[in-house]
Amino acid sequence: QSGHYGRGFRRPRGVPTVQFHSHLKTMLGWYEEFDDSQKNDFLKQLLEASNLPQTHLLSTMMGPILHANCPHNCTDILYWLPPPISLEILGYLDVDSLVESQKVNKYWYRLSCDLKLWRNLCFAPFYRLGAKVASKQLDIFKSKCGYVPWKQVFVERYKLQQNWLNGSCFVRTFEGHTQGITCVQFDDYRIVSGSSDKTIKVWSTRTNTPWAGLTLRGHSGTVRCLHLNNNQLVSGSSDCTIKVWDLAEGVGWSRSRCTVTMVGHSHTVRCLQVGLGVVVSGSYDHTLKKWRLDNGECLATLRGHTAAVLSVQFDCQKIVSGSSDNTIKIWSFDTGDCLTTLSGHRNAVTCIHFDHSRIVSGSLDTQIRLWDMKTERCIQTLDWANAEGHTGVVRCLQADTWRIVSAADDKTLKVWSLESGKRLVTLREHTDGVTCLQFNDLKIVSGSYDKTVKLWDFTR
Repeated sequence: QSGHYGRGFRRPRGVPTVQFHSHLKTMLGWYEEFDDSQKNDFLKQLLEASNLPQTHLLSTMMGPILHANCPHNCTDILYWLPPPISLEILGYLDVDSLVESQKVNKYWYRLSCDLKLWRNLCFAPFYRLGAKVASKQLDIFKSKCGYVPWKQVFVERYKLQQNWLNGSCFVRTFEGHTQGITCVQFDDYRIVSGSSDKTIKVWSTRTNTPWAGLTLRGHSGTVRCLHLNNNQLVSGSSDCTIKVWDLAEGVGWSRSRCTVTMVGHSHTVRCLQVGLGVVVSGSYDHTLKKWRLDNGECLATLRGHTAAVLSVQFDCQKIVSGSSDNTIKIWSFDTGDCLTTLSGHRNAVTCIHFDHSRIVSGSLDTQIRLWDMKTERCIQTLDWANAEGHTGVVRCLQADTWRIVSAADDKTLKVWSLESGKRLVTLREHTDGVTCLQFNDLKIVSGSYDKTVKLWDFTR
């Protein structure tokens, strides 16, 4: 008995058919005499007195009636909004949703192909490329009149990011060193590596040969660190010296030579960086030194660490260093004063990378830590227990706007999300611990105790 009326309600018995038609005719007559306000009031009360069968019938009948004289897309909100507002709404969609919106109808397709939407996606942190790589990509797609097909540009960037996320890359191996690789640098057409065999080798990435095109000799100890900037190479060694090399191309790089030698450290030069016309180096003698790049003059010595300095990075305001005393120190670039000390690692800090808001550090304790520059606190720890991290000593790392790449004695390289700390992919090709790496948007170059240099190309 309940039916559409719900539990506990009884179906009305109704009236005889003849009487029903008589009542209905009378009511319709009255309805015709009502004005609009009275009709509205009548319908309102009629609806309140109706049950589920009546409201259901009303809903099915009203749809076609309501839109009888409307255009076919009268319910399409984007169609009736001004295009700038519609584009603003679409701009909040992620990539997958924007692609799906193209399937709604032709108008949505035209809107979602707007160049501004795809340009904005290209410059989102996850898809933004470094200035140099981005400029080269745009040169490929840009027409003679300056038109940029941003959707096509984004498709290429999307494919590249998917390759990174899936670990899909082509690996080239370069062999020639007789002992383990300690440091690597690269640019558009060459890789430079330093080794425990006391040599520096320069490899061409434009050819398919796996052998070095040039070997630089001059250090009397292990080459521990390198910095390559255009045709200028700076190297640090266990012989306590820093050398500046001119790599200007001649026939077979025959003009390459050492132009400056910096002497001042009393132990191994373990790390260095070049910029702003200076070299900043860190040494096993517990100090950092700042040198003039052009003539090798020592400008300042920074003291504060109580053990070997293993890693250093700087910008125009600060120098950040990591040490075997398990700490990270932040120094004033101008005065050399120690501004603060970060403690948290349980062993030597082997590698660091920082930007305006955070520091990323790796350690012999197998952990990677992220530090907030403002609060000076550790905000995240990446290890095996929490994030499927490294199981061996973390030897090197680098970060950019969205990812961290690290390498360790466990023979692997790992790619992490900088924002979430999630491990994205693990790369395995080396047969011994990975000691050094450098990467850009397109590739990683790594070196290992296995005496090889590997190029991981994510563009293929």
